[in-house]
Amino acid sequence: MRPAPLAPALLAAALLAAVPAAARDLLVGPGQEFDQPSSAIAAAADGDAVLIEPGTYYDCATLTANGVTVAGRAPGVVLSDKTCGAKAILVIQGDDTAVRDLTLARARVPDGNGAGVRLEGQSLLLERVQFVNNEVGVLAGIGGPGAIRVVQCRFEGGGVSGERPTVALLAGPVAVLQVQQSVFTGVKGSQVGSTALQTELTGNRIETSRLAVSAATGNLLLEDNVLELAQGNDGRQAAVVASGDTRVVMRRNRLANDTGRPAALLLDWSSETPKLEDNVVVPGDQEVRTDGVWRHRVSAVLHEAKSGMSSLLGLAKRQVLGR
Repeated sequence: MRPAPLAPALLAAALLAAVPAAARDLLVGPGQEFDQPSSAIAAAADGDAVLIEPGTYYDCATLTANGVTVAGRAPGVVLSDKTCGAKAILVIQGDDTAVRDLTLARARVPDGNGAGVRLEGQSLLLERVQFVNNEVGVLAGIGGPGAIRVVQCRFEGGGVSGERPTVALLAGPVAVLQVQQSVFTGVKGSQVGSTALQTELTGNRIETSRLAVSAATGNLLLEDNVLELAQGNDGRQAAVVASGDTRVVMRRNRLANDTGRPAALLLDWSSETPKLEDNVVVPGDQEVRTDGVWRHRVSAVLHEAKSGMSSLLGLAKRQVLGR
């Protein structure tokens, strides 16, 4: 027996339910549907765009939908002085997010790692975003198979020094980190730290008081960058440090050394031989150094052994206590 045909009204409802909702533009600003970015971001569904009118918003937001764009409609859109979840001004938990034409400023949290953007989802595009006086510009510590692309952004001021300096951009074990045509200036500590499988920096200007780039694994490609060691540099007198199994390729980069002391473009502590082509260093500086590599490797082994012993002691304690 054939099933009875659907009534016309039910058939129309079923067809409408099968069609995905059209993406919306959610407008933020005086006289718009939403007066704060956080309200629009909370209302955003997959594929929507949050478009913000110029102004300073003392606001923060957590984004959970996927494929969302958050963008300024014109220059002068600033989100400042407020963080969500003691993490960041924008906490991004959705996938495939784009953030454009914003300024994110003065993120502070008790842990000292308040970020302009905290990525907890996968795949993020940042275009023409300014990070001003945050403890961290971008923090992506969870990792995953996605990509992080940073294009024509500016990281200015902020950061903290100390035993574990905060960086301008810290990417965990994501698949790809790309930084293109961006400027890093006046940030205390290091600038770009990456454990991505593929890290690519192209056409950037990176000024640092410590390290411009640090990579601990994967492929590291630097092309056409200016790497400037600023006066008062308290780091290892090198612009780039590669360790672990990092495979380094550096082409047409220029080292600008303003410290008054000899420096190196690359401090190579990796287990692979770097490929260096057409980089520019002035007389007295070096393209590559390897000093301290064995001390670093011994320290890494001791740290790993200490961590393993702590884990074993913790396990034994739980077993004794019956937990």
